Amino acid sequence: MKLRIDFRPSIVVALFAVAAALFWLATRLPGAFWIALPFALFYSLLLLLTAVALLRILAIERWMDWQAPGRLLILAPHEDDCVIAAGGLGLRNARLGGATRIVYLARDETPALPERRAAEARAAWSVAGLGDADLRFVDAMPPLERRDPAKLRRAAAALRDIIDEFAPTAIVVPAFEGGHIHHDMAAALIGRVMSPADRFAVFEAPEYSPYVSLLNTPHRILALCARWLFGLVAYNGPPDGVDGRPVLKVRLTAGELADKRRMLAAFVSQNAPSLVATRGYPDRLVAYAAAGRRRPFDFDRSYLRFVLALRRYLPPALIDRLLPVQLGTIGRTGTITDWDAEWAERGA
Repeated sequence: MKLRIDFRPSIVVALFAVAAALFWLATRLPGAFWIALPFALFYSLLLLLTAVALLRILAIERWMDWQAPGRLLILAPHEDDCVIAAGGLGLRNARLGGATRIVYLARDETPALPERRAAEARAAWSVAGLGDADLRFVDAMPPLERRDPAKLRRAAAALRDIIDEFAPTAIVVPAFEGGHIHHDMAAALIGRVMSPADRFAVFEAPEYSPYVSLLNTPHRILALCARWLFGLVAYNGPPDGVDGRPVLKVRLTAGELADKRRMLAAFVSQNAPSLVATRGYPDRLVAYAAAGRRRPFDFDRSYLRFVLALRRYLPPALIDRLLPVQLGTIGRTGTITDWDAEWAERGA
């Protein structure tokens, strides 16, 4: 049975400090110096990495207050994404008397599941007091495994109409991060349809990504390091950004955070207990910066590229155990999103 540490990074650092100290003490035992020394050095290195990660969390994360009602537009490819990204913000805004509109952009391709997921979304947002008039379901995205620039162009036009009709003061969209192709499409489309005359704020919501960086993904570093705590510890941290932009944590009351978890629990088809456990954190946002970007991060010099190369020469099961990572953008496995390729005319 593993000790599961959720959203408490300092505990991981403290455990590595204890492990390193014990191995250094072991070097003082008669005849144990050369046996214990490599372990002492290794766990001291891991302590250093986790300490740097903790300092980076303190440096790039800050609280965000939402105290006045606004017109909040939440764009989500899939039904659970909206609650993961902005469930707390959406219910806070609704309870302040603001208008909250959720628009779903991708229809699940599994037979019978779209209707089930839509019903789960309605049940989730009913916790925030929202009804059918506040939710829109639009089949705007291309199929998961196929590029369709023409459909993307139609999606851009539909998205602009949605914005003009609702007139938001703030928009939340999934982050352009290489996690899921539909998420990246939604983020990139906002950049396509925005104009200099627009006066709304736009935020990206990170959810999951294959990107790993000591400076930019400190929670991911902690999770990877925690695997070396003798297989006894698993760290579950909130999602990181991909480029060092400040991560804004929406300040929620204990009751609002509990309600967000109740909303996540409505998504039974998406493993609700796991969602509640791993996504029940205060909403995390970064200021929008996806416009004009071709790729979320530099794939050629990435941890992902390194892992994919190792999997060609060593047993994949071994690499996946030692260096776990999502193997590319979902829908474009083995690589990451290339917006120019998604948007390009056929044959161009």
